[in-house]
Amino acid sequence: MKSGFVNIFGRPNAGKSTLLNALMGEKLAIVSHKVQTTRHRIKAILTEKDYQIIFSDTPGIIKPEYKLHEKMMQSVKGALEDADVALLIVDVNDNWEDCDAIFSALKLRVPAVLVLNKIDRAGQERIQGAKDFFLKNRIVKNW
Repeated sequence: MKSGFVNIFGRPNAGKSTLLNALMGEKLAIVSHKVQTTRHRIKAILTEKDYQIIFSDTPGIIKPEYKLHEKMMQSVKGALEDADVALLIVDVNDNWEDCDAIFSALKLRVPAVLVLNKIDRAGQERIQGAKDFFLKNRIVKNW
């Protein structure tokens, strides 16, 4: 059986916990409009006949302003160490330059998959613009 760690990174309210819940088919992580609801890593294990994936939902990446934020960002840094693949989730309506800076600062050493989220709230121009931006900045290699 093959197994691996897939860790989910992104800004607050990008949809990391929602994605984890969807991938697992049940509600494991809190989903709220309130930012920073996920305060520590939430792990979920998907077991199928031929493989096992350990997903890790991390707190939203922010600049720490006080002790709680510092602890939350330590959780994100810990997730960087055991990742085999990183899912980088972006709210397509967020500032792409900010997202790019956050992902670049992670200094990932593993393959990354970019997930454009909330495309139902964006027009085709916005979606194509995000694709073009992230392709140009080499966050992703192909669509």
